[in-house]
Formats: sequence, C-alpha cells, structure tokens
Amino acid sequence: MRFNGGLAGKGACVLAFGALLWAGTAAAVTSDDYDDIPYVGAGYLYEIPDPTRHSDDGQGAQVQFGLPLSQYGYPGWSAEATLHRLVRERDIDGKNDYQSGLMFDLVYDFGHQGFGMLGNYRFKPFVLGGLGVVQNDVQGHRNEHFGIDVGGGALLPLGPLSWHGLAARVEARALGQFDPDDTNRNFVIDYRFTVGLQMPLFFLHSSGHSAPPEPAQECPLAVVDPVTGRSDCKVDSDHDGVPDSADLCPDTPSGTPVDGTGCPVSQDGKSAGDEDGDGVPDATDKCPATYHDLAVDANGCMISQTLKVGTVQFDTDTAVLTDAARSVLDSLAQTLKNQENVDVLITGNTDTVGTANYNQALSLQRAESVRQHLIRRGIAAARMKAVGAGDTNPVAPNDTEAGRARNRRVDFTMTVK
Repeated sequence: MRFNGGLAGKGACVLAFGALLWAGTAAAVTSDDYDDIPYVGAGYLYEIPDPTRHSDDGQGAQVQFGLPLSQYGYPGWSAEATLHRLVRERDIDGKNDYQSGLMFDLVYDFGHQGFGMLGNYRFKPFVLGGLGVVQNDVQGHRNEHFGIDVGGGALLPLGPLSWHGLAARVEARALGQFDPDDTNRNFVIDYRFTVGLQMPLFFLHSSGHSAPPEPAQECPLAVVDPVTGRSDCKVDSDHDGVPDSADLCPDTPSGTPVDGTGCPVSQDGKSAGDEDGDGVPDATDKCPATYHDLAVDANGCMISQTLKVGTVQFDTDTAVLTDAARSVLDSLAQTLKNQENVDVLITGNTDTVGTANYNQALSLQRAESVRQHLIRRGIAAARMKAVGAGDTNPVAPNDTEAGRARNRRVDFTMTVK
C-alpha cells in the first residue's frame, strides 16, 4: 500500500491515532445515554485507491446521518446514509480525478454489550456494511457503478470536551465497485480511512429531551444514613426506602418488603398493614373490615355511592340466594355493622326473559331476599329499603346467556347520614 497523499494525508493518520490514544484514555463513562437518538457526523477522508487506478492516494470529506434501530427492537443496530466526495491526482499527467458516493449501511455497535470498557474509560467499537452507488469522474468521463462496503471503527467520547454527546469517530472501510464495462478488471477495491466528529440530534428524539438533565440540587442539609451510608435530603429511619415524611409504618423490620407507604406487603400483594385492602393503613383506618369493592375516604370509611356487586347474582326465574351471594353479603354486613351511619337502598334487577310485569315483581323479590339476609346478620331493618327495577337497568346485553346472568343481580346505593 502507498501513502502518497503528502503531508496532509500523513497528518490525518497521525491525527486519527492521536484521537484514539487521547480519547480512549480520557473519556470517562457518563450516565447520559445517547444510543437511541438520531445523529450526524462529518470527517476528513483519506483513500488508498485500487492499483489499477494509477493515481496518488485520494483525499476528501465524508458526512453521514444515522438512525438507531433500538426503538424498533434491534438494540445496538443503526441504519446510516453516508455521502463522500474525494479527489485523486493521476500518475500519467498530474491532473485530478474525482469520486462521489452514496452508501446505505447497517452499523452494529458493540458498546451496548459492554465492549470497549477499560476500567472507568469507554469507547464504542462498531462494524458496518452496506450497498450504494458510486460515481467516478475519470479524465472527464463520468460513470456510475454499484458499490458495496464493509468496515469498522470506534466512537470516542472527547473527555472534558464531550459536549452533549459530541464524540470523535474513526473508521476504516473497504469500498468495492462493479464495472461490467471494464474488460481488464470489472471489480476494484479502494481502502478509505476517516476521522471526524459525531453528534446526536436531540430535537429528533421521540422523548423530546433536548439536553442532558441538569444535576440535582444539593440539599441545604444532607442526611447520611448510618446503615447504608447513603446521603439524601430526607430521613429514612427504618431504612425501607420510604422517607419518614411519607412512611405510614415506621420502624418496619429491616429487609421487610414494603409498599409505597412504607407498610409491609404480604404474599398475596396486599399491604400487611391494610387488612381490608381499601388503601388506608390499619394504623389510621377508622373503619376496619370495609368491603373491598367500596370506595372510602381518607379515614378508610365508606362514602355515599352506588355499588353494583357482580357476585350477588341469581339463577333464572328465582330470588333464592346462591352460596357465592351469601358470602358477599356476609362481608357487606360486617362493613355496615362498623358504619352505623350508612343507610342502604337495595335494588333488584332481572334479565329480559319474561314479561315486564313479571320481571318487576321478581326484581323486588330479589331485593327483599337480600334485605332479609342482612337483617339476619344483624343489620337494622330501618336502615335498608328494597325496591325492584325489573329489566330496565341492564349492565350487559341480554342477547347472550353470559349477559343475562350479569343482569340478574342486586345493586346497593349507600348513603352516609
């Protein structure tokens, strides 16, 4: 191989080597992640042409636009469009030939797999390959050829100069061209070396962040956890990860799984400090054992509402309670015992099988059946009223058996006095 590009060509080689050496040793790993942001790059291009061209080494420029494919399910991959332009001096007469090319490449970055890590320093090696079109202007005659290229290189963060993801990019690639009209040799290979810069285009990023996040503000008085050594602005006395200001279960034993309120979580996913599962910890719940489908206030007590209990359903043409319905009503009775300031309107419903008058009577029988069961469970009769809505208030279509089953039900309207 010849390097006849003069001082400029030799200087480029020295510059590329220097960039590798300096950036590879000075570029500390940062927390910023630019791997999913489109980018642009530009650089100086030095070429060693195929011997059949009979010319000095070429020099020129290269620009590229890259689109990371990680957002499409291909981490580490990018698609690049690269445009280059260079000039060579012919051996025979000292005049210039020119070449332009547009290549479309797939690039695979090994950096996302942890390659390129040297202690606390990082560079990102990559390989590439693709297809394109190359135009050669030789002795004033222009012709276009199909091209194929393969190569590799590295992306090198510029240490303290790495502004918003700016990095040095060095690469080498072989560019092969097919020329079916050349009877001597219809395939030539040129070797190209590029050194330049690459920068992410934040304004094209789907998440819309336009710059690295600002560093967190320091606390006026930082608190150091004596157990974990962590410095923070908030105190976490029981070390459960929830600051004391939001911890509803202080002094949780070390290692106990907790929810967002700092209360222990049981194996079934409920907070161990919230036995009725209403979202209010037992320590502050003034109405324990509230039925789980009921909306509650900040004290854990039922508020006025209409409750459609899907499991209080009936078989066709009957007002007899099922076992599942009795279980639900027993839980509801316990809630009503704990909140004696709540009155209940029980509304029976039916499907559309049968006449309207018949369904009206059947719906009232169902509501009264529920009322009598709650009375037997200790709820005062004066607190409850039973009415029938017939088939006028469906919650599902009546043209399927599943829909009709959902409509054979009772609803509860709770009113807080």
